[in-house]
Amino acid sequence: MQMIKVGASGLNQLRASLSQAGLPYDDVSDPGRQFYRFDVDGELVAYGGLEGSGPDLLLRSMVVCEKHRGAGLGTAVLSELEQYAVSRGAARLHLLTQSAVNFFTANGYELLDRGKAPVAITQTAQFKHLCPSSASYLRKTLSRSLLR
Repeated sequence: MQMIKVGASGLNQLRASLSQAGLPYDDVSDPGRQFYRFDVDGELVAYGGLEGSGPDLLLRSMVVCEKHRGAGLGTAVLSELEQYAVSRGAARLHLLTQSAVNFFTANGYELLDRGKAPVAITQTAQFKHLCPSSASYLRKTLSRSLLR
């Protein structure tokens, strides 16, 4: 699997994929966010992103393209994003989800009360207004052993 940084020319395709999956996309071009496309054999299979800097990063907009779902690619994409976050010095990943709690808990994320999120995360647009208050908050403490 190849992880490729999404540039300005790829943002419309990213927005379309997020919209189709019912995920927030209004702020994808704002500063402080970086999105990646994941290709297998030259074909787009997924997107995912990270927001912020420092020890706490927000996992953003992870979506596997519809025709590739159910093949384990979500776990592979998540692993790549976690490894990249560790390489950037992150100690924890945070996320909000309305539909993927089981996926993330199966991959080591802890379901927590939103009040447990650090200020760096609660001040993001996703926490403030892009995701509804009904979205579940999850966190994972990352290990340096994720680095290859």
